[in-house]
Amino acid sequence: MKILIVRPWPSVLDVTKNTYNIQEVGLAKALVKRGHPTDILFWTDGDEMTVKVEVEDAKPIHVFYRHGKVLLKNVWFKGQEKLFAQYDVLQTAEYNQMFSWHLAGKYPEKTVVYHGPYYSPFNKNYNRMCRVFDALFVGRYRRRGTRFLTKSELARKFLLEKRLSPEQVTTVGVGIDAELLRDRPDAGQTELEQKMRAQKTGLKLLYIGRIEPRRDPFFLLDVLAEVRKSDPDACLYIIGGGDAEYVDSVKAAIGEKGLERCVFWQKKAPQYQMKGVYQQADLFLLPTEYEIFGMVLLEAMFFRRVVLTTPNGGADMLLRSGENGLVLEKSDPARWAKALLDTAADPEKKARMEQAAYETVIHENTWDALADRFLAVYEKR
Repeated sequence: MKILIVRPWPSVLDVTKNTYNIQEVGLAKALVKRGHPTDILFWTDGDEMTVKVEVEDAKPIHVFYRHGKVLLKNVWFKGQEKLFAQYDVLQTAEYNQMFSWHLAGKYPEKTVVYHGPYYSPFNKNYNRMCRVFDALFVGRYRRRGTRFLTKSELARKFLLEKRLSPEQVTTVGVGIDAELLRDRPDAGQTELEQKMRAQKTGLKLLYIGRIEPRRDPFFLLDVLAEVRKSDPDACLYIIGGGDAEYVDSVKAAIGEKGLERCVFWQKKAPQYQMKGVYQQADLFLLPTEYEIFGMVLLEAMFFRRVVLTTPNGGADMLLRSGENGLVLEKSDPARWAKALLDTAADPEKKARMEQAAYETVIHENTWDALADRFLAVYEKR
């Protein structure tokens, strides 16, 4: 079958510079390797163009950059009927995107929606928007029997609560493109990795991601302070940026808590240098309020790090707490500190968890491993 993956958001993704962490490209590569020609439709506010992404031992992927009307983070592609007519499957994204709703009505026999968000009290604006959408539009999906793929069981539950039938909604997860995490001889070391290598004693804790309230960096600092009561040489390493005012408030808190000498921060680093950073860390922390999936969880597990995170979309799919990672509610920094210290104190168990984390990703959560799940749903249309 021939597949078109549609991204109905007004964000520009430049595949000529980087394809890492572009989920549409990772999935498309896996599908063409299975013998199913797959292309991608992206929005652009620049020149319209078509870019070819080569795939080893398979047909290339064509990425169509096209204009579309933008309203409230929705893109409406106009005049693409001839393009859509060339494909057997139109995979769009998110149940509440108006263009997904449009495709489900116009092309019911072709449309599949890949959905990630789920209910969280943290997402107040999203929850309000969904209530409006549900009142006015969600009935079309029920009437047309639209097929949905979800990134987590939490997302599946979210859709089922909208009275979609269980047969309509299948959980498939999210993958990682392991090929792009291969060693590069010319990778070099980040400044942060050099600092990590210089630390000879004490736990090395790592956080990678945006600095924002959803990820609660202040909780990270509290956890570090608790860990240092038992391990005075423990340090926290951070890669990530955010809004200047919020970042400044986090940096001020580091000083107020007396942690200046044990928190090391780098705003960003190229993906090909991340392996060394992950492998220098003892444990990876993600104290998030909400996560559709969290690619950093996949990365950390791929590089055999024990992850400690909260219940979220990615943890729901990836982690068996105590076996291949750790999942705790974000309520008590002392409890997190104890979990980290207990894990580090048992090297044999930690090594088993690290290997189990790697095997979870490589066997179950690469795009190549997930491709058949997507194809099975496409075939049910």
